[in-house]
Amino acid sequence: MKKILLPILLACCCVTAQAQENDGLVYPNTFYASFGVGGFSYAHSSESAFGAPSANLTAGVWLTAPMAFQISLDGVMGNNAAGKSSLFMFADAEFKWDANSTLFHVYNKNYLKPIPFYPLIGMGCVWLKDMASGAATRDNSFSMMLGLQAPLRISGMMDAVLQYKCFFLTQGFDGSAGDNYMHTVGVGLQFRQADDPYHRRTERYTRGLAEDWFFGLGLGPNYSAFDLFSNPYSGGLSMIGLAPEFMMGRNFSNFWTIRVMLGGLTAHEQYDTLTKEPGDAYRFAFLHSDLMINISTLVTKGRGVNLNVMPYLGAGPVWRFDNAIYDVAANVGVMLRYYLSQKSDLYLDCRYVVVPPHIGGGTAPSGNFYSVGLPSLTAGYIFNFGHNTTRYRMPLNKCAASL
Repeated sequence: MKKILLPILLACCCVTAQAQENDGLVYPNTFYASFGVGGFSYAHSSESAFGAPSANLTAGVWLTAPMAFQISLDGVMGNNAAGKSSLFMFADAEFKWDANSTLFHVYNKNYLKPIPFYPLIGMGCVWLKDMASGAATRDNSFSMMLGLQAPLRISGMMDAVLQYKCFFLTQGFDGSAGDNYMHTVGVGLQFRQADDPYHRRTERYTRGLAEDWFFGLGLGPNYSAFDLFSNPYSGGLSMIGLAPEFMMGRNFSNFWTIRVMLGGLTAHEQYDTLTKEPGDAYRFAFLHSDLMINISTLVTKGRGVNLNVMPYLGAGPVWRFDNAIYDVAANVGVMLRYYLSQKSDLYLDCRYVVVPPHIGGGTAPSGNFYSVGLPSLTAGYIFNFGHNTTRYRMPLNKCAASL
């Protein structure tokens, strides 16, 4: 798991460093950090428990005027499903939306009107450790989070914060049956790098709600992997499946893009080393949201970038159709997006989806919850609609021709 979280944390550090040098990536001085304490409610197996304490640490940066990206660590000390004293640890990558900026276009210095609220959405991992026995980690898994934050200004660089989060835990987590939730409510302090809420709008930032949208269709193969690099009995070509996909997204600036994609279709359970045959085929779907950064425009500052290299991180729900298994999964990848015209692009997308083991039909030999994956390589077409205020890839002669 450390191999997954370390690149995410390093990427966040790079984003923060760039904020000081390049007002196109993020506007300077928009970094913030917060801490808080509170209580919790743990709902599992149709039972609920209430208690304290819970604690939160967060660090983030505003990517655009209405949206921030942050890394959050949450801890809860309470009883697990077996009634033993346990520590729940959550590590999430989260988005924070400034609803006032989008809906009202109003900012009030004293946060009096309109009432401020920041919806939160995130994806990450949860670890559960039995503190009474001192044994190794009892359970771990992916989790999803929805939340709400309300700030109240105290000084030029500090806010008091009221925050609620609901963590959606996977079915079967902590040995419980049915759906599992961890609710936390807390108060804390948030420290802002600068008192400058108007200046989050980066260079060539999208200017209207109906601008800079795109949709795309793609198709390619996937591969059902169980310990991709260390399993000698991988199954070879017999583990290949089909991966069609549909995406909808928006370019928020020269550098940041968010897309929502629905993909999946066919995959295989683990290769049977006795019969020398692939595992049972199954049908599935994966609906995920991805945060993408355009590396090409970081290197080439001017227009005329035809080939755009866009690494990304994402997460979302995944489910099987044959036995109604539902869970959450994470993905990482790189999309190559090639400019054809003002409205059209071609793309090639190389992706690795980390699938919960019970979605894939069982754990890999290592037994790790992140060892079952679905690497894929898809190609397709993207159509850009609406006004394209961030079509920075357009060569100068094509810009003149379109005027």
